[in-house]
Amino acid sequence: MSHPNIIYIMADDMGYGDPGCFGSTRIPTPHMDRLAREGVRLTDAHSSAAVCSPSRYSVLTGRYCWRTGMEKWVLGGFGTPLIEPARTTVA
Repeated sequence: MSHPNIIYIMADDMGYGDPGCFGSTRIPTPHMDRLAREGVRLTDAHSSAAVCSPSRYSVLTGRYCWRTGMEKWVLGGFGTPLIEPARTTVA
């Protein structure tokens, strides 16, 4: 049995109904629509935080941002990395 290919898409300021595969006609998303059509489309998702940096930290490390002190940080473009270099991540 082969392992599945998993593509995880995380976009800032994009709502659930924005891609065409969920019914939107305002913004063309042909590549996302094809991925949804030919693969598995998950329709129930939750965020660990209301802003991007803590949410990304949780996704990449598997750690809950509220237990690590990352709950309200938004990382600037040239800020100190939030993930310690020795931390195991999904990457």
